[in-house]
Amino acid sequence: MTLGYHHLPAELLTEILTRLPVKTLLLCTSVSKSWYSLITSPLFITTHQLNNRNNPASLLLLRDELNKKTQCSLHYGIDTFEEFVALDLPDITKETRYIGIACICNGLVCLYDLDKYIVALWNPSLKKSIILPKPRAVRQSGALSGAFYQIGFGIDPISNDYKIVRLTNTYIILDGVLERITPPEVELFELSTSSWRDINVGDYPYVIGRCNHSVLLNGVVHWAGYNQKCKVGSGFHPFIVSFDMRNDTLGVLMAPPCAQNPLDWCPRFTLFGESLSFFHRDVDHPYCLWVMKEYGIGSSWTKQFTIDLGQRYMWRPRCCSKNGDILLEKRKWDSFERDLVSYDPKTKLIKNLEIHVPASLHIDTYEYKESLVLPKSLADLWRKENVVACRGTTVLPREDDEVN
Repeated sequence: MTLGYHHLPAELLTEILTRLPVKTLLLCTSVSKSWYSLITSPLFITTHQLNNRNNPASLLLLRDELNKKTQCSLHYGIDTFEEFVALDLPDITKETRYIGIACICNGLVCLYDLDKYIVALWNPSLKKSIILPKPRAVRQSGALSGAFYQIGFGIDPISNDYKIVRLTNTYIILDGVLERITPPEVELFELSTSSWRDINVGDYPYVIGRCNHSVLLNGVVHWAGYNQKCKVGSGFHPFIVSFDMRNDTLGVLMAPPCAQNPLDWCPRFTLFGESLSFFHRDVDHPYCLWVMKEYGIGSSWTKQFTIDLGQRYMWRPRCCSKNGDILLEKRKWDSFERDLVSYDPKTKLIKNLEIHVPASLHIDTYEYKESLVLPKSLADLWRKENVVACRGTTVLPREDDEVN
């Protein structure tokens, strides 16, 4: 006699389902109303995240600056980087084809346009996205002034509310010299309220730079920044600007000893294990990975390793996996075409991933974990705005949909 799934103990069935990929779980929601209720429950979604936390993928974003097109795909771990799904990016704006990624949190991707004025949230696994209401702070660049913008995204671990923060620094140029940068204007969007509000930061002396790389760690977003009250040569002293999603406050962290030249201060932030880290390169020197061993303690910055692979090629790190593997760009000195390779800093072995990148494409890579997360406030906003799934793909059905 053959037994069906009805005869499995509920605990065993749940354990099996929480280890399945999202694509399979979406199909499973149509099996029965009880399965739909189970798979869409907050406890199941959280358990699914925990059971799959050690199976991250890499999200590869390729921007064609010449033709203004953007491609996106998911790949397995850095050691193989095999593509397993091409993604349809949501069309977040009709005005520009530039799409950037601010942060990824619990499977939700925060997208933005060039001026960080159009912001969207996207779950690639569920293939749902929504454009958020526009922030208010807008600065038009002129002959003597302009603005830097940065976007951060994360979750408040206390309230479990997802938040987007937008920083705007206006700068003044006199006689061709950067004279002054105003304190940042800070706006915060909370999913629980579906609206933006201003954050008063007073005379905060630190400013953000042009580098778009940021990282989210324990509810805190980090960007490259400067203290404009402390000049170094023709620039300002480098620091790390942070925003804490728990109390909606700006903070600052000391940069490591390598950050002495303001002109070279454009770190690519990443996580090494569970520690804040970034790749840094001085002129005519190879890249190094710096790790903050004790969060918030400036003296704990440690040079973890140096990527010294000789001078035959130019090497540029793109991201770091939790086990320490590095995804590198490799290119010849006389060409802008690149190849992606995997590098193990422990064994110093290089593996060619057989991915060739034309000169016209700009690469961004991010660690991504598939997720069923779609906060109720986001789902309500999604339905209210009548946003459809990308190109009609299958998504989790609504609670009032007919389920067999």
